Amino acid sequence: MSYKIDNHEINVCFPVDSISINKNSIAFTDKQGKNKQTFSKRTEALKFMKWLLNPNQR
Repeated sequence: MSYKIDNHEINVCFPVDSISINKNSIAFTDKQGKNKQTFSKRTEALKFMKWLLNPNQR
């Protein structure tokens, strides 16, 4: 499944095992392994984290 932001696509292979957030960065572990995404704004990072946690938005 993918998350689109500013003409950029982030691929996530659910289920996600762990999520960590630090300022504008989100690190997560999915079926493919560890991933880290850095966003230009903290609000965008929080939106992505919410998407990862809420199956109804996917």
